[in-house]
Formats: sequence, C-alpha cells, structure tokens
Amino acid sequence: MVELKLFVEEVKEFVRADPLLIARPGETDLLWCFNEPSVLDKFVATSDSDHNEGYSTCSFDMSPAGRARFHGCLDVRVPKDGRIKKAGYCAVRSKRARKSFKRKTTYDWHLYNTLVLKVRGDGRSYLLNISCEGYYDITWNDIYHYVLYTRGGPYWQIAKIPFSKFILGSKGRIQDKQNRMRFDRVTHFGITCADKINGPFNLEIEYIGLEFDPTHDEEFAYEMYKTDKYIVGV
Repeated sequence: MVELKLFVEEVKEFVRADPLLIARPGETDLLWCFNEPSVLDKFVATSDSDHNEGYSTCSFDMSPAGRARFHGCLDVRVPKDGRIKKAGYCAVRSKRARKSFKRKTTYDWHLYNTLVLKVRGDGRSYLLNISCEGYYDITWNDIYHYVLYTRGGPYWQIAKIPFSKFILGSKGRIQDKQNRMRFDRVTHFGITCADKINGPFNLEIEYIGLEFDPTHDEEFAYEMYKTDKYIVGV
C-alpha cells in the first residue's frame, strides 16, 4: 500500500510537469532536516567493528537538543589476525534513493554548486563523501571527498563547501586522474570519522542542504596534467 501511494505521487508529479528550473542565489534548499527521528531512518551508521575489522563503535541518533547526533568511540587498534593492516573508522551514510516499488534512482543536484551543513562539532576533522552512479563496476568504489573542519565548544557553525573542491578517490586512495562529479547522478552522501585519534567523537547535525552561489564560477579546483593512458587510466 505504501509503494502504491508513492507511485500515485510520482504520477501526479509527472502530470504537473513543474520541475525546478533555477536555484535562487543565496537560498539554501534542504536535503535532510534532522528535526524528527523519522529522518534518521534514511541513514545507516557503520564502523570497522561491524565487519570484524577493528574495535570502533558508533551510533546515529537524536541528541538532547533534538538534532541528529553522529557519535561513538574511535579505536585505531589493528586486530591481530594477519589480514587487517589499518583500522579505526566510523561512518554514517544515506540509503540509496528509491522510487516506488524499490526502483533505484539518483539525486539531481545540477542546479547547485555548494554543499551547506549546519553542525556542532567537537574539534575533530570529518570526511564528507559523495558517491555518484557509475556504469562500470570498476567505478562503483569511486567517491568524492572533502574535509569538514569543526570547532569545539557549544556553538553551531554553518559550513559551505563548493562542489569544485571535492576530490576523487577510490577505496580511500586519491586518484591520479581527477574529474568533476556527475551532479545529476548522485547516489549517496556520507560522513566519516577516521582521523587516527583514539577516543570519543560527537558531531551534531541540524541540516544538510544545497545552495547556488553566483559568485563561485570555479569548475574544478585541481589543476590537471595531460598524461599518457598507459601511465594514468582512462
């Protein structure tokens, strides 16, 4: 019944045919506003201990202030199994966007050029991750990263990060050949704590949104060099 209702809403939206054609400058359009517990169900929290690859633990729940809280304890000890070489990560990631009847879809962010977060941190550095849909399986591990620096203390901060600053990585390694992300093929958004510092961490999130900044005309922040294909893959 729930899937049928979603399908009816999709049909109504298609008939209205009223897509958003322009993003108003300086206005933040919210993706997720963490003002009620039901929004937390759209995310999944994982750590290395969930895969028997470490001892870190984490949770994603509501804070006493009524906002989302990504918290836990980071542990960089490496299990003595002769297989794991590095340990110490906790992450929260959005679930795959889906239409009715569990059909996969993607987020379309092509109207925007800036990611906006309102957070209250603990002084640690967190890694922001954006995944895009890839056609070949070799690209399924490609993720665009940027570091979120937080202030300790009781005050909230608004972080605005241009998409041009995100850098391409695969399985945690920065790639030699960089390219811009596909803004119309975004599948996941996540936050990772893996700064190699033992101890508890705590990050409160009020909202995650998008903004169009007309003063930012940079397409890609990193200078690229032409290289032979046998040196850097296509």
